[in-house]
Amino acid sequence: MVKLYKETRVDLRPFSPKTTVNIQIPTQESSAPRRARFAVTPFAGRDITIAKDEEEFARRFLASQSSVYFRKRKIYPRTFLWRVVEGNRVLEIQCTDLAKSGVDHSEYVNTLRLDFQEEIIPAGVAFADLEEHEVLNVFVITVSKRLHTLTLRPEIFRRAAAIDENVSDWCKSCIPAPLAFSHPHRLYASSPLELFVALDNGSLLHLTRRAGDDGSHWSPLTLDERTWGSSIRGLVKWHAQPSIKFQGRNLDPNVANAIATTSDQTYVFTICLNHTLKIWNLTTKKLVASRDLLDRDIQQHDGSQYSLNPSESSFIRVFNAERAIDGGYRYFVVTYSPFEDGRFKFWAVKGGLTTQLVIEDLFPEAVLRPIDPDPSGNMFWSIADFQIKSMEEGKRMEFWILWRNSSLYQIYTLHFDFQTLVSNWENNWVSTALETRREDPPPTLASDTVDPTAKWMQYFLQPGRYPTEVLETALAIYQEALNPLSASGLPKGNTPLQERLCATITPTVSLRKYAEDDLDFSRYATDVDTKWRQFWQVAEDLNRRRLDALSLAYDSYNDLLWVLLQDSCALIRECSSTELLLHNSGTELREGALRIQDRWEHRSVESEIGNFYDQASSLIHIASDFRKSFSADLAADCWAALEVEIFSDPSVSVPDRMAEFQARCNFGERISDKTFDGLCAALNQHMNIYKLPSNLFDTIIATIPNHFHGKDSELSSTHFGIAVMVSGAQETILHTRQILFDLLLLITFLESEVNQEEDSDFDFADFYITLVDILKEYEMMAWLSANIRKCSSRISKPSTDTSAPTFSLKEPEWQGKKEREATILEDMFAHPIKPYPNAKSPQSHTLTLGIRDLLTWVTRQGEVAFPNALVHIQCNLIANNNIDLAYDFLRFQPSTPWATYAKGRLYLSMSDFDTAALYFQKAAYLLSCGRAIGNLHEMSSTLLDVVAMDSFNNGLPKYFQHILSLFEQARAFSYVADFASLALQALESENRSEQDREYTDMRTDLLLRLFHASLKTCQFDQAYSALSRYRDVALQRAALGSLIEKILSTFEPSTAGLREILHFPTALMPNIASHVDETLVSLAKKQFSFTSLTDGGRKAASNAPDYTRLLQAYRIARNDYRGAAEVAYRNVQRLREARDAPSSGRALIKAHDREEPRPAVEEDDPESKEIRQELLSLINLLACVDKSEAYILVEREEEEEGHHQQLSTDGRRRSTAQQDEDGNVFMEDTDLKSSIGSTGRRLSSGTGFRVSNTPASGRRDSKASGSGTNIGGPVRRVIVTLDHLRREFQAELDRVSRIERGDWEFGVLDADEADNDDTMVLS
Repeated sequence: MVKLYKETRVDLRPFSPKTTVNIQIPTQESSAPRRARFAVTPFAGRDITIAKDEEEFARRFLASQSSVYFRKRKIYPRTFLWRVVEGNRVLEIQCTDLAKSGVDHSEYVNTLRLDFQEEIIPAGVAFADLEEHEVLNVFVITVSKRLHTLTLRPEIFRRAAAIDENVSDWCKSCIPAPLAFSHPHRLYASSPLELFVALDNGSLLHLTRRAGDDGSHWSPLTLDERTWGSSIRGLVKWHAQPSIKFQGRNLDPNVANAIATTSDQTYVFTICLNHTLKIWNLTTKKLVASRDLLDRDIQQHDGSQYSLNPSESSFIRVFNAERAIDGGYRYFVVTYSPFEDGRFKFWAVKGGLTTQLVIEDLFPEAVLRPIDPDPSGNMFWSIADFQIKSMEEGKRMEFWILWRNSSLYQIYTLHFDFQTLVSNWENNWVSTALETRREDPPPTLASDTVDPTAKWMQYFLQPGRYPTEVLETALAIYQEALNPLSASGLPKGNTPLQERLCATITPTVSLRKYAEDDLDFSRYATDVDTKWRQFWQVAEDLNRRRLDALSLAYDSYNDLLWVLLQDSCALIRECSSTELLLHNSGTELREGALRIQDRWEHRSVESEIGNFYDQASSLIHIASDFRKSFSADLAADCWAALEVEIFSDPSVSVPDRMAEFQARCNFGERISDKTFDGLCAALNQHMNIYKLPSNLFDTIIATIPNHFHGKDSELSSTHFGIAVMVSGAQETILHTRQILFDLLLLITFLESEVNQEEDSDFDFADFYITLVDILKEYEMMAWLSANIRKCSSRISKPSTDTSAPTFSLKEPEWQGKKEREATILEDMFAHPIKPYPNAKSPQSHTLTLGIRDLLTWVTRQGEVAFPNALVHIQCNLIANNNIDLAYDFLRFQPSTPWATYAKGRLYLSMSDFDTAALYFQKAAYLLSCGRAIGNLHEMSSTLLDVVAMDSFNNGLPKYFQHILSLFEQARAFSYVADFASLALQALESENRSEQDREYTDMRTDLLLRLFHASLKTCQFDQAYSALSRYRDVALQRAALGSLIEKILSTFEPSTAGLREILHFPTALMPNIASHVDETLVSLAKKQFSFTSLTDGGRKAASNAPDYTRLLQAYRIARNDYRGAAEVAYRNVQRLREARDAPSSGRALIKAHDREEPRPAVEEDDPESKEIRQELLSLINLLACVDKSEAYILVEREEEEEGHHQQLSTDGRRRSTAQQDEDGNVFMEDTDLKSSIGSTGRRLSSGTGFRVSNTPASGRRDSKASGSGTNIGGPVRRVIVTLDHLRREFQAELDRVSRIERGDWEFGVLDADEADNDDTMVLS
């Protein structure tokens, strides 16, 4: 039987952890209305309690009932999938539309979990709605006979906040009166206002309500073919008919096991347990017809009465087919009887308005028995469900059947016309190819060097292979079987699953030593692998239960069939051209060619698969069988050889590459003669093995899509539609890759083992390189589909508040949060794919087209070069901070300059700066010159912003400028300096004009970056070189200050910093030399502390350099003795202040350090010694200067009014000194010397003076130092000569002499006391 349809399974996990809404439904109708107990909880919350065994797993996680309801309204949301889980207590509902209007920005992603707190009866859930209303009505009957009526607005599937917290407002419950005497068996909803309940006493309860009623009250009416009296007597079981046992209850044979109504709701059809079809007139409330399902004479076969299984309900479908058959038929019915090997009957109903209702068997002589999946009878298959697609005039109708055998199932479909049903029934059946993604476990290899645990962990944790609850339950079962008593000592549930798996399975194997041999590691690896295989068998058995089929659902509006499984669902779509060749033999395709053309008028299958489709299909199967004959070790070596071929850059010719591939596989020694003979025999049946036809290989390759055919559409995919498309793409990737690999192995083997005839045109090398190139693409897509990452929800939630601001710096709570996991294939490529409209093609075909578009959108052949597509993916991974994934994807990267740049970005993100710099430099020339390869902003997946795009193909300087910006962001300043130097070299080599504004701006920017990067890395020579090239003097001065301060702070108080400064070639640039002096002067002014040579340990404790002394040393080194003398004189002033002002901060600090108070003036105190030393140094400095210039200029601050005049013994004011033409006053002309007289009380000579900031003459460029701002009154300049300094030095010596003679001073007065002292000064 030809397979024309393909199954695509989809997991039913919620969209994201935050879209599951749990609602608890009240169990009693009592008293006051209850507030809803609902919460939006992560989906993983249901897995907190691990199932302990298989039964608990089935009860908690597998559905007992499931179906899909399609609303009558043809707008989104329209499709709702529901299932009953958690031990029949929870009803789970979610929206599963595949597409929506492009203008509809809402996404209905919430999954409702309604907990009824008691079990729901089998077939106790029904959905209904009206086309003119958007409300969805859900009806549920629980074991307490309570009927719940839920009124759900579609909005609650989009926003959890839309749920009314008062459950009683939207969930009404009641117990209809007839249920007090009987138990409900089946529930059927004809409309939101009309329900039917099959009762176990054989009657049919008809419940109605008026429009506008909320469901808290239903009007009951019992339909029973028996009279009222017999019904009452039936309560007492006297001479009653034999009952049927079901779930502890006795069911009457007249119980309706399946219910259906006509489209106009005039009649209700029931299939009873006694194998009869009954029709009730809802107007007269009477039974109007009754027939046996096999149209037997019931009176004549009372002794062989059939009884249906009460647990099954798929026995009837009612449909309309206008003008299908002449005869005035109003309705058509198809029924199924499992007896007599299973038979279907098609019935036609007419009359009933003015005449008696007549039901006729349309094909009484025909035995409409479906084709058994196993005609041999070795396996027992039963029909679990069926659906029919009706059409006007009865043409081009579809009939779908679900066969089931335990966990296995098959789906058959019949394409027929009513007029030719009998003939079509015999020869027009086609089947469905089930999903083939179930991979075998990792094989045991004799030469395997991979740790078995690592190999199995990768297998179990591959996305989409096993759900977490399967692995958790399998682990619990394995632990219990391993050692029930020690299970408590194993890791707890809060430990990661991977850790618990390893801690449970691996420790059960011991590394042993046999006799005198070494430790047997190979035996240990084999034993570990065996334990993992035991665990795999447990997990596989559990996972297989998830795939048990429950029912079918057919969407007649979109022409799409749904298969409901216990923990997932499957959509039946049309096979692609490649899948037609893969899933069918050449004979099947040849025999089914006419059926394909008749069924698929919207497709041109002949052009899709070519004229040699039967031979091409046979070639695929021959290649597959050849590969399956390989041993596990040979198959592993072939895959390894393929990886080498794919991930290494070719450096030899194609024939040499083929020879290397064959050598790695070593076919000649590992393929037996029997296998070779079998291969030759199989090929010779379809072709000449010594003259291979190229057209067969071309036919297969042509079926693989290689161009994006998607068109702009007014539709957009929903989250569920994307999940379906991605699931189909994942399977397509796997089987296409397998086909290509099988063909590659076949041609490489034949090329070495079978000599072609001379006139053969088969080019092995050409096909080899073609297959390898396509395999590269599919290997990459397999990687995309097998790796997951955190991603944002991508749900658009537009605000309805027009007054709200349209822009906010704060990202909305619902946007941008990586709250869900998805494969990279889905996150990167699935969302732009637009669904095809269903106007000309059924959705079963447009779904296949969407899968094709997704695969071709990844590479976009013809639009984007494949190497650039690889770089785009790599950049996207880096931009989303998926560094581990990006590093794993690195093996796919080509050797193009653009890929080389992307590698540099990856290693930069990994903080491997050396490798990153290497790649950046390698790609520099080609990325900075020539034409751009495209829009780099899009090609880099926004890794490059719009501004950075200008740095490419625009010269080396801009490229290097971009690279150094990247290193700046990574705070790798040594590489910033390197690339800034490279950029400057490239910029200078361009010989551009100084008038070019772009050139000057770039040069300034590069120099600034070079300077600051060098400063950060303490490369002072490089930093000085950068600032010396500044054109802006102010900028240069500021940079020089930063450099000097950095140098001095780096080397601390030592002289190494000064030596580093003096090492700079400042003599080449006089302006920089003056800037150094000015910078040191400025630093000295900013420093308020003063380091004395007598500070001892305190000096060592302070790491701050003394900028004043450094300035003095710098001037001495620069032979600027007068400048150094000015600094030295200031030092003398400060030392005197420190000595003569005991209340100063310095005196206080010293006093704090001493345990005993010391007198203000000591004999020859250390401060005085230091003053003498400073004075002596000052004298020596001025002595080094020419006599005509042996002076310094200081400034004297005039005292404030009342304090700036010094009183003599007779109270007269001091005379005003004579000023020269420059306004300077010689020290000898001031009354300073009176303050240092030999006998009187003196004032410090430095209290009123500071070093002048004005040069004494124009012959010296350096400026004198100062320390702080002028806080006194007017300032006048005083000239201090060498003679005056010698006299001051002599005065200090005289002071020491007086102290030695005992001519003691009585201490130092405060400044105020000194100014107001009336004591006579002795001359």
